[in-house]
Amino acid sequence: MTETDKKVAVISGATSGIGKALAEKFGENGYVVCNLARSCDGEGDNYKCDVSDEAQINAAVEKIAEKYGHIDVLVNNAGVGISGATELLPIADVKRAFDVSYYGALYLTRACLKHMSSGARIIFISSIAALIPVPFRSVYSSVKAAELMLGEALRMELSHTGIEVVCICPGEIKTNFSANRLADVTTNERYGDRPAAALRHVAEKESKRMPISKVINKLYAICTRGKKPIYIIGGKYKFFNAARKLLPTDLFLKCTGGAVKGKGEKE
Repeated sequence: MTETDKKVAVISGATSGIGKALAEKFGENGYVVCNLARSCDGEGDNYKCDVSDEAQINAAVEKIAEKYGHIDVLVNNAGVGISGATELLPIADVKRAFDVSYYGALYLTRACLKHMSSGARIIFISSIAALIPVPFRSVYSSVKAAELMLGEALRMELSHTGIEVVCICPGEIKTNFSANRLADVTTNERYGDRPAAALRHVAEKESKRMPISKVINKLYAICTRGKKPIYIIGGKYKFFNAARKLLPTDLFLKCTGGAVKGKGEKE
């Protein structure tokens, strides 16, 4: 089998966390894996690329297409975590989160679709935060919800083409993603210690997150064979999503806000 006969997987943000683990799994299963990230060294199939820059994305994907002639799997994985009081977050950080997670996925999908045909697959790594809002992570939830809607609508648009579109909403997985988030605990009299308390709550749960080794096989299976529009990773997160549908919205939001130390005390 020549290089051009192999299946080609394009993965954004594949130098760490879920992206790196998926890249390794695809490689183990015979795929040519093309990694796109700012931290890539630019050698071989590691394309140094800021996914928030459409021109850089288009250039990288054209190089891949010129080299291999086709793209079989796209995994939109690159993302930026962000937390803080919505009112006080630096707007530059808000724009960066959207530029990487949403626009990056949009640019990369548009570029790769030009080289995909029936049997190809597009994967959006969204988050359980797209389905369950969390105080002081409103922007992150918004970004991931936008990415989820992009994937679901695209699935309908491509339903007649044989190109499968699947969205994955993982719960909290133990990677370096949390440590690298744009975390802002700026506050005022309105919020007091709540932004910092919410962030501490997240940090305290670090040891309880799902190890990537426990979920990578499932993630890979969904990326290569999944047929459902959305997959939630983590039993308790499936429960939370079911509760969201069953409980009155006001009650659900009160319970969620209290659980993550973000609701605050009544005055």
